[in-house]
Amino acid sequence: MIIPHLVTQELISLQQQTDNKPPFWVRQKAQSSAEVDLLFVYQRFLIPIEIKSGATGSLKSLHQFVQAADHPFAVRIYGGVFRLEHAVTPSGKSYTLLNVPYYATTMLPHYIAWLVKEAV
Repeated sequence: MIIPHLVTQELISLQQQTDNKPPFWVRQKAQSSAEVDLLFVYQRFLIPIEIKSGATGSLKSLHQFVQAADHPFAVRIYGGVFRLEHAVTPSGKSYTLLNVPYYATTMLPHYIAWLVKEAV
């Protein structure tokens, strides 16, 4: 619980108005629910961010968001190394996953700008 809190606080610290909390996404169905930790608005894109407490982890909720999104971008903040990964949802949609280590969270706006620029 501490890692998502710290990452969220770092992203809030980057804003001009610090009373705005970063949005998140919740999908609720009768038999299942999904939640993406944070959403980052960049240009016309609403980019999902999943925060993991270790170097690995399931991305089921992230995949559900990506499947419904009109763009191929997603971010995982985790305890691993910085890397770009070409991934595929279980339903077959290809997307680019930007893996960012915890310590680089404050650079996220720059990394997302780079990611979108490189893909376009």
